[in-house]
Amino acid sequence: MTLSPYLLKVIIDAAAHFPENTTLLNAILIPAIVYASLPMILNICYRFNTYLCLRLYPEIKSTICKDMFTYLMRHSHDFFQNHFAGSLSKKISDMAENIEEVIKTPFELFFPRIFSILIASITLFTVVDPIFGTILFVWSITFMGLSYVAARSSEKISRNLSEASAKVDGTMIDAISNVMAVKLYANLPQEISNIDKDINQVVKNDRKLQWKNLKVNFAQGAGVTLLMGTMLFSLIYGRLHGTVSPGDFALVMIISLTFLDGVFRVGHEMQRFSKVIGACNQALSFVRLPHAIKDIQGASRIKVTDGEIKFKDVSFQYTNNKSLFSNLNVVIHPGQSVGLVGYSGGGKSTFIKLILRLIEPQAGNILIDRQDILKGTIRSLRKQVATIPQDPELFHRTIMENIRFGRTEATDEEVIAAAKSAKCHEFISELPEQYQCLVGERGVKLSGGQKQRIAIARAFLKQAPILLLDEATSALDSITEDYIKESLHELMINKTTLVIAHRLSTLKNMDRILVFVDGEIVQDGSLEVLLQDKSGHFYKLWTSQAEGFITPDAPTF
Repeated sequence: MTLSPYLLKVIIDAAAHFPENTTLLNAILIPAIVYASLPMILNICYRFNTYLCLRLYPEIKSTICKDMFTYLMRHSHDFFQNHFAGSLSKKISDMAENIEEVIKTPFELFFPRIFSILIASITLFTVVDPIFGTILFVWSITFMGLSYVAARSSEKISRNLSEASAKVDGTMIDAISNVMAVKLYANLPQEISNIDKDINQVVKNDRKLQWKNLKVNFAQGAGVTLLMGTMLFSLIYGRLHGTVSPGDFALVMIISLTFLDGVFRVGHEMQRFSKVIGACNQALSFVRLPHAIKDIQGASRIKVTDGEIKFKDVSFQYTNNKSLFSNLNVVIHPGQSVGLVGYSGGGKSTFIKLILRLIEPQAGNILIDRQDILKGTIRSLRKQVATIPQDPELFHRTIMENIRFGRTEATDEEVIAAAKSAKCHEFISELPEQYQCLVGERGVKLSGGQKQRIAIARAFLKQAPILLLDEATSALDSITEDYIKESLHELMINKTTLVIAHRLSTLKNMDRILVFVDGEIVQDGSLEVLLQDKSGHFYKLWTSQAEGFITPDAPTF
């Protein structure tokens, strides 16, 4: 930036004194050749920089994306229940998209410009007149300092803008994921209204940011006018008094004009950089949050051979709620099949979540085969437990991949064998692409019963010693339920099994039944023993349910 104007000054001054100076080669020709070669030299430097970027930035982006995804997925189950999936995904993509600018802008713009300011100021100070170097240096530092202050003041607005944009994405994905409910309840206007409110927040914050940038740009333009006026007045004054040569005039004006473009660009880039930093800060919001549930230092691998589960003085309460479990003590013996029944909010699902370490107790110990699960690794614990939820979660992948999710290293033959055990091989074989058929987002292409059987096949494939069922047959019709009961019985053999029962008929084959009421196990025994206590909760529940089915709106459940 400084060498080119300086060479031009040398050429102009030499030409102005020619033919007094007869050394044409040294005075004009060599500077002219160097001057003409500068574009090619700069081009080579720029292309080398581009080559380095091509090698560096894609790797950085992929690493950032992978690391943020890994950190996100290690947050607790409760964290995901309180955040839009779409917003979280948007934060990762925003960070991957903007990280290049975060790295590139300081090294390719800010630092080179600051270095150029120093060189140009020194050049004008020593070659022309100290006044010009002083003016350029003071103006440049003041201009960039004020631009930095303005950019920092815009950072909060940028964060709000990024958060509002992420909320729009989350709301849209939420509506799209529940499109059937939107259609069935004819609530499209309501969803459009929700999106409109979120978009209005984006527009509001965007206008704030643009208005602030407008005021900053106006101030920057006034500063440019002040510099040019000062430089031009000083040059004219110096020329009239014989202290400024034609080359000096050209050198000062070209450096000033070049710097106006460069420094003004720095001011503009600071505003854009502030927006990028705001987006990155917002994207990193979930990274700044510590994991609520994580392995302790030196956690050991849990090994399950028998499958005994023991709750010892366990106390638990949800945030801002009254205590659910208080000094709960219960032992599930190896190989037992245990039904869990009780009123809504009684603690059945919480009991299961505690075993899986989706949540953690505030006091007490949960032991599996005499190993405290809080002292073991989360991964090794969950590898020992097969879970079949009431509403199975399937990926938008093939049936083969969805079943293999139970044990990722399983062969195709093992996957098919598991499907046969779960009695889903028949309907899979009737599909056009069979095991390579895509099931759609969350398994939307399959019926409820088909999804449930895919989940059961996963459990067969996993071959875990502990089995947790949230009424695995609840989504099946009576004929299909009877069809796979034998398979479920086979799956439960030699496994410790806990079943949250919605159909009381499921309890007939249980070794033991636990009845939960307000966080307490008020009854514990076999079906026959519990039915003998005609004043107990279980007997009342059993007799009140038509055909042994606990309906969703049942007053006792």
